Amino acid sequence: MKITEKAASKVKEIMEAHGSGFAGILVTFEGGYKLDLVKEEDAANFARIDSPLVGVYSTPEHLARAEAALIDYIEEGPSSGFKVTRERKEGDNLLATQIQEIIDTEINPAVAMHGGHITVLDVEDKKVFVQMGGGCAGCGMADVTLKSGVQARLQQLDPDIEVVDTTDHASGANPYYAPSKK
Repeated sequence: MKITEKAASKVKEIMEAHGSGFAGILVTFEGGYKLDLVKEEDAANFARIDSPLVGVYSTPEHLARAEAALIDYIEEGPSSGFKVTRERKEGDNLLATQIQEIIDTEINPAVAMHGGHITVLDVEDKKVFVQMGGGCAGCGMADVTLKSGVQARLQQLDPDIEVVDTTDHASGANPYYAPSKK
């Protein structure tokens, strides 16, 4: 995990603006990334990620992604803000990195407007294994979203990419999906 000096400085500025008693920031990934302040008394509830500049925490289920994150603060006039991407390391699968970036920055913000999110589970050769969650799990339009939206966008990287949905759309109580009764 890497946090730039500019991002760490901005986090400290935000913590100071909200008063004392903050241990750092919480990084989670639900339909994209989310950053929150962590109070000192709540810090023990999260996993701390090694960072010399500012306290960085995550939940156990998001720890692996948070440990691979690069947190920066971009100043571009009125659209300034934090940007969380995957830190690139030698030997990384470039296609997998590009796919994750598209899912995080383009796809998940779009499906989040409908209460959903998509998680990349694995990339093997040109097969992308995903799981749909939130409002996407069990939605009658999930296949359309996957093929016409997600797969079509990822095929702009490589036309041979195939997206494999591993979601069990029939389980749970979702008002948009009901298995046929025969």
